[in-house]
Amino acid sequence: MKRFGWMALCLITLIVALWLGSCSPPPTQVIALNFCSAGMVRSALEELDATYQQEHPNVVLNYTFAGSKTTKAAIEQGEPFDGVLFAEIPPLDDLQAKGLILPTSRKELVTTDIVVIAPVDSPLQLSDLRELASDRIKTVAIGGKGPAIGRYTHALLTRLGIAQIVESKAIQTKVDVREVLRTVELGEAEVGITFLSEAKSSDKVKVLTTAAAELYEPIRSGVAVVKTSTHAQEMQTYLDFLTSERAKAVFQRFGLHPLVS
Repeated sequence: MKRFGWMALCLITLIVALWLGSCSPPPTQVIALNFCSAGMVRSALEELDATYQQEHPNVVLNYTFAGSKTTKAAIEQGEPFDGVLFAEIPPLDDLQAKGLILPTSRKELVTTDIVVIAPVDSPLQLSDLRELASDRIKTVAIGGKGPAIGRYTHALLTRLGIAQIVESKAIQTKVDVREVLRTVELGEAEVGITFLSEAKSSDKVKVLTTAAAELYEPIRSGVAVVKTSTHAQEMQTYLDFLTSERAKAVFQRFGLHPLVS
């Protein structure tokens, strides 16, 4: 009899445990967001990611950093990105015209400056960008046609009338602005032309001079949700975070100045 009572008690306990288990909430689903971004904001986004993860533990951001041309082509070909950030506005306009982004999600995010950098221990001094054309500078790292920095650089050099000379001794990068920084860090080029935000992300380079703003079109980065995203709401929440006061403070430390869109 005692044995029967013990078995009955075990059975009741099991039933109650199963019932409680069925009533407990399901585990939180982890949502992965694929975000393709200009390298101009790479270091700031990597720092902001830790803060965002703390507040949204069920969201994982998968970052891809590439130049505007590469990013735009990837989205046009249907790569599964949820959001995009360009270092210039025209590619965003093109994607909107093709119905590939959500127009209401668009925001202008940050701007920055264009600078000439050199290895931190370089004895070179530069007071004017026109000196890049002089014989004392043998190699210059610049962006090619893929990254936005390449088009900004070409416009700047053309305005100064030294594009042909500088580009004849240039090491041109193809995919991402970070390549300019690495080329200078490794000493493969004496100087490089890049965004201020890139210079501030490295302790291996120093800024020699800053280009006057009137030499190129204002740098305006833009973000948007990709229309085919299956997590548009979560992506929009992340884009809203990038315009928050906390995010702006981080951007500013990297030489990225918030824009009012």
